[in-house]
This record gives sequence, structure tokens and C-alpha cells, in this order.
Amino acid sequence: MINKLRHRVIIYTVIAVALVLFILMGIVNVANFYNKDKAADEILSLLAENDGAFPMMGGPWERKDDGPKGEPPGNQFPFPGMTQETPYETRFFTVFLGDDGLVKTIDTGKIAAISSSDAGEMVAKAEAKGKTTGYDGNYKYLCKETEVGKVYVFLDCTRDLESVKSFLKNSLLVSLMGLITIGLLVVLLSPKMIRPIVESYEKQKEFITNAGHELKTPMAVIKSCTDVIEMENGASKWTSGIHEQVEKLTNLTNQMVELSKMDEGPGDLPMENVDLSSLMEETLEGFELTVEQQGWEIEKNIEPNIVVRGNRPLLAELVSILADNALKYGNPDEPIKFRLLREGKKVILREENGAEGLNPGSQEKLFDRFYRGDTSHSSEKEGSGIGLSMARSIVTAHGGTITAESPDGQRFIITATL
Repeated sequence: MINKLRHRVIIYTVIAVALVLFILMGIVNVANFYNKDKAADEILSLLAENDGAFPMMGGPWERKDDGPKGEPPGNQFPFPGMTQETPYETRFFTVFLGDDGLVKTIDTGKIAAISSSDAGEMVAKAEAKGKTTGYDGNYKYLCKETEVGKVYVFLDCTRDLESVKSFLKNSLLVSLMGLITIGLLVVLLSPKMIRPIVESYEKQKEFITNAGHELKTPMAVIKSCTDVIEMENGASKWTSGIHEQVEKLTNLTNQMVELSKMDEGPGDLPMENVDLSSLMEETLEGFELTVEQQGWEIEKNIEPNIVVRGNRPLLAELVSILADNALKYGNPDEPIKFRLLREGKKVILREENGAEGLNPGSQEKLFDRFYRGDTSHSSEKEGSGIGLSMARSIVTAHGGTITAESPDGQRFIITATL
């Protein structure tokens, strides 16, 4: 149990950190791409508004000798991030279309990688898409309507896109390294992280074990004294009540001690090949007489020769618990159904009985210790509320799972998978 808890702490911590890193890296990379894309849009808009040229080139934004270096005197750049060098660093080409949609002019003077024929083909693809802006490979384009037709401006974004990709790769690498580092730290520190829980659990287990042993002596004395009273004065409803409660308390104590042992996992639990089909038939035979006496009906659908690796007494106890639970809390108007089958490498043991007052859906709370579906103190149904908790511990000790559900509020189904 302690190892499982430690593994869960490690797994959940690593998953949580991975999710946080994934979200943060996603936000950072999306913001990085958005900024690059926005800068490209601003340049395209400026070029489209000025017929495919930077207005500062040879215009009023040209820096004079007496102007501040890097900034045109008396003017502001049209968008943040633009400098006096932007026109000389930008690679782009423009294509002008007439009213008839035919190419009138192609200007590739500001780019070396694109020929006029390439530019014509790229414009044709952009026209076919019917969009005014978008990407064609590493080139982003913008189309603007003019009085005499259209102007297409294509901007070379190769450097910016490579920068985005490089940033993405580096951020993923850093995140992965961070995740591995945190994972190693969690593995190393997890014993200290769960130490308070381990100490609390060890004290609880020690208390249960010691209490179980300490209670045996006074219960034996009470039983002996009651026997003496019966020999001297005869049996009565009072002595019978004492015997009944002593037996009940003894069984509860034994169950608690067994639960404490099983919570540690398989450990030194003796395992063997068990014919679960025969074991289930034998165990249910003892309940069939009780079922018939109470006017109930039991249905069995057990596949023969199903062998599992397990502890024979505990598996028999599992079947007994499920049968006893059905007898105590089932609906006598509905049959108790037991089924055992093999699905691939798994063995399914299922018990179904009628029920009343259940909410449809999962009933996992019934596996909690001392939980009883009927919480009334005046309930006439015997039981400590520990049976299904023991069933879960037995199944868990065999490496399986157990679930409880009520599909419609009228039926109760317990399924153990081994």
C-alpha cells in the first residue's frame, strides 16, 4: 500500500507539472508566433497602402545628417518595432492585377529567390483560395483592392518562421529537461513527502493489531463467565444476548486484523493454482439451503475449469461475502445471480441481486469500512459494514479490481475482475 501511494504521488506530481509546462509553453509559443505574425501584417499593410514600397525610402522619413541616429527627425514610425533599417532588411515582391483579373505588373526587385513566373503562380493560387491574406509556404501575402484592380504583396517570413520553430524546439527541450529534473526530485523526495501518512498508517495498523490481541482476553473471560452463569442458573435471553454480542465482537476484531494484513498487499500471502469454478460451486452450496428456507431463488452461471492464481481461503471468503451481502440487503422478490466467466486473460466474477432505495450509478462508497446502505440505528439487518471492504481488499491482494453499481436503482451489481 505504501509503495502504491508513493507511486501515485510521483505519477500525479509529474502529470501536474507536465500539464503546467505544456500550458505555459503553449501560451509562450502562441504569443511568440502571434507577435511575428502581427509584425508581418503591419509591414504588409504599409506596403499595400503605398503601392508595394516603403514610403520612407527617398521620402520624408529618410534620416538627415543632423537627425538622431536610427530615428527620422520630426516623425514617428508607423508601427512599433520598425526602424530605419526595416526597409533594407525586408524581402518582398508585389503583383498588380487589372480590373479583368490579369497580371499587369510584377515587381521582384526586393527579393532574389522568386522569379516573375513564380510570383505569377503564387498570385494565381492566392486568387483561387479567394482569401485576402494567408500563407503560401514561408511567404505571407495581403491583397488590397485599388481603383484600377488589385495589388498583392508577398512578404518573405522565412527568418521569422524559422525563429518561431527554433523557439518551439528549444522551449520543448527546456520543458522536457525541467520535467525530467522535477521527476527525479520527486522520486528522491517522495519518501519524505508521504512520511506523515506512512507514520499515521503504521500507527493505525499497530493499534488495530494490538487492540485485536488485547480484546481477545476480555472477550474470552466474558464468554467463560457467561458459561458459568448458565451452568449455575440456566440459560436465559440475557446470557444468549451476551454470547451473541461476544461472537459478533470477536468476528469484527478478526476481520479488522485480517483487513490490516491484506492492506499490505500480497506480501507473503500463499498463492496456488485455484479452480475457481469448483470453489465457487462449493462455497455457494452452503448458502443455497439458507436461500431456499427464506423463499429466495439463486441462479448460477459458472463456466467450468476456470483456474486462477490466488489464495484459496480468501477467494472462498470473497464469494461468501458477496452471497452474505445479497442475503442481507437484497430484494427477496428478485433472484440472486452469480456468474463466473473468462474474458481474454481476465476472470470476471459478478453477483447481481434486487435492491431498493439505491441511486442509479456507481456505488463505490459501499466499499468504505463500516459504511452501510441503511444508516438507521434501528435497522434489523445484522452486519458491521465491513464485508464489502474486505471483499475489495481480497480482490486488490490478488491484483484485481472490484466495482459496485446500480443501473436503474432496482438492481445491485458487484463485479470483481481478477
